[in-house]
Amino acid sequence: MEAAKIAILGGGEDELNILSEYHRDSGFEIIGIYDRDPRAIAMEVAEIIGVSVYIDRSFLQAFQQADYVVVSGRGGPYNEEIGMLSRAGVKILSPSEAASDMADSTAGKEEEPSERNPWPKHLEQALQYINRITDRDRLLKWLLEISVRAVEASSGSIMLHSEQTGELYIGYAIGLSDVVISSTRQKIGSGIAGKVAETGQAILVHDLVDNPLYRDGREREKISSSVSAPLAVGETLIGVLNVSTSEGERKLEENDRGTIELLASKISPILAQHLRIDTEKIRDTEFRIRNFIESLFQRDIEFHDKFLFLCRALADILSADTVTIYTATDEGDWLILGGSDQQIHDGGRAPRIHCIKGSLARSYINREEVMMTEANHDAGLMISERRDAITSIYIPLEHDDPLGVALFEFSSLDSLENFLKIKDVLRFQLGFFVYTQLRELRQARKMYSLEDLSSLTPALMGAPSLRDKIIMLPELISPIIGASRGSFHFIGTSEEEKSYHGFPEDEQEWSALRTCDEHMLTRALDKNKPECITFLSRDIGTYDNPPPYRSLVIYPFIGAREFKAYFIGYDRVPGSPLDSSIFGTYELDLLSRISEIILPILHDSGVEKKDRKASSFDDLLRSNQKILLERLNEEIERAERYHHGFIVTLYRINGLKENLRTDYNTTLEIINELSVGIRKQVRKTDYFSWIEPEIFAVISLESHHRIEFLERRLLDLIETALKNRNLYIENEIFPESAYALYPGGSETSAELITEAKNRF
Repeated sequence: MEAAKIAILGGGEDELNILSEYHRDSGFEIIGIYDRDPRAIAMEVAEIIGVSVYIDRSFLQAFQQADYVVVSGRGGPYNEEIGMLSRAGVKILSPSEAASDMADSTAGKEEEPSERNPWPKHLEQALQYINRITDRDRLLKWLLEISVRAVEASSGSIMLHSEQTGELYIGYAIGLSDVVISSTRQKIGSGIAGKVAETGQAILVHDLVDNPLYRDGREREKISSSVSAPLAVGETLIGVLNVSTSEGERKLEENDRGTIELLASKISPILAQHLRIDTEKIRDTEFRIRNFIESLFQRDIEFHDKFLFLCRALADILSADTVTIYTATDEGDWLILGGSDQQIHDGGRAPRIHCIKGSLARSYINREEVMMTEANHDAGLMISERRDAITSIYIPLEHDDPLGVALFEFSSLDSLENFLKIKDVLRFQLGFFVYTQLRELRQARKMYSLEDLSSLTPALMGAPSLRDKIIMLPELISPIIGASRGSFHFIGTSEEEKSYHGFPEDEQEWSALRTCDEHMLTRALDKNKPECITFLSRDIGTYDNPPPYRSLVIYPFIGAREFKAYFIGYDRVPGSPLDSSIFGTYELDLLSRISEIILPILHDSGVEKKDRKASSFDDLLRSNQKILLERLNEEIERAERYHHGFIVTLYRINGLKENLRTDYNTTLEIINELSVGIRKQVRKTDYFSWIEPEIFAVISLESHHRIEFLERRLLDLIETALKNRNLYIENEIFPESAYALYPGGSETSAELITEAKNRF
């Protein structure tokens, strides 16, 4: 009897079932299958087993040769195609109608005993087609479909071997839930699949309920038989192929084990080849991550926003459940949350974490990689892995010194496996990124400190008396070192002065802090050396009288035998969570530089002048000149590292130096007035400093076009200030400006200043 010719309209799961049913029956010939999507599941299987596939209107002519066309639904996406077939007079049946027709066609036939034909019939041809599939999930799906249908099983899985963890995980499965697929891990030698992987021998198992190789609590309790065969190329283990039948279905036999062993031997080279291709995907993943990190270097966004975007990108590229990066601080074993893909950054301060115990501490302090998987405790106090387990990996980040920790969490074993393959490269990339960001922050902090230092001389020189200077000093020094409050004590041969900044107005609190401050002054007089004191705990059970501060710095300013002066700063307020919350060597270094600036000023203001020559404003500005050169060196280094430029603009007020000699105090008042006005005009990222009695400098990263506007505004500001004091005289006392570009004709900081001066 001639086989009936049928065609299938649609390429989904339902159509795949129709395809498999008719393909196994010798009474039918499938002449083609149609779907608009060439990657539809039934379309790919049809191509694998040699059935013609159609994705355009050419199907109409081919389908007219069919006895009937099977379509799973009369409506939906194929209305147009059904109409075309109907007009062409093609018989269209639903699956149930086709099944009835199939039963009618075989009714009355005498069953002839025959050996069961494995599915598909053309295995070698199908495997050749499979080599065309590059998508990993699709490849595993088709390989497993072939294996399961070859022995008429109902379920199965392909488990892959992880070289990184030494475990088996499910690459693809039929008949198992997504949770089990994503979370199952099998150690080599444990369970049936583990035993097959260890011995390299296929195993046929009946009555799995009582089999000791099966672990308790598996998802499918009613498995009646199974075959597991190793997937290997030579001595290299790739994984394990498992197929099984349920209760009520036929049991797998020895000939089925032979079939699965044969399939495993055919599948293994295909998988091995694909895993080699998989290496290229890993390289592509590394390239995508590297490109994204490089793009972050160019973006002018806040520190935590960079880490927020980075974590989100990593979570997306790596298919991770969460990605979190903790960064180091200047305070030893304290970390801050740099960013997380689960975080919504609202501009507030990032939380600080005291890293003294737990996995985070092991990773950061001991520089260990820590990998943990969630576990359950059963009634017998045995530990077993959870089926929905999350694996957490703590990766220490370093670049010579510890920089922080990256935390990755995965529930998908496939994603975890891919991550482990790029872990070492990713660790280096993230370590370097964190290093550059922390270095940039610390460099910015240093730059701001340099500008604050350069403002001391004009401010103090403008104060008319010693008393005025003493009042100003704690207010000027405290912000530079980040102290929330401070006191300054001047002890001369015939007078004493003291002043306070940031102390509370409440009389009771004021009295307690004054008592503490006097006690600290006594300590300073006894020791006469710089000192930092910290109380990290305020536990009443530990201290009878807890101090009214958490961190304190004492710094002596010794002016020969004529006077002594001491600054006492309390409770450091970090500019960012990355900065230390206690005083340390960085603050002591700043106070040392402050000492170089204010000691000559205090000498000049002291009552004991006698034969000592008064310090000139010109001499005192030399410290600002050194600071400017240091600031320029920092900016040159950043420009070469990040390939950007900057502009140094000098502003000279002609005649001001001569006016300083004739009317010293009035001229200093003008300089202070201009300093306040200039600071309001320049941006926060600009650097401003007086470097000579008649010259101040501005360093800006802005474009040359914007600098022209700033230049005009500052010149107008100076001119207005001079006119208000009746000092402006055209061509005698007037402002002018000149600039130098970097990169340009100058290579060093000193050359930049000279180049700008030559343009006056």
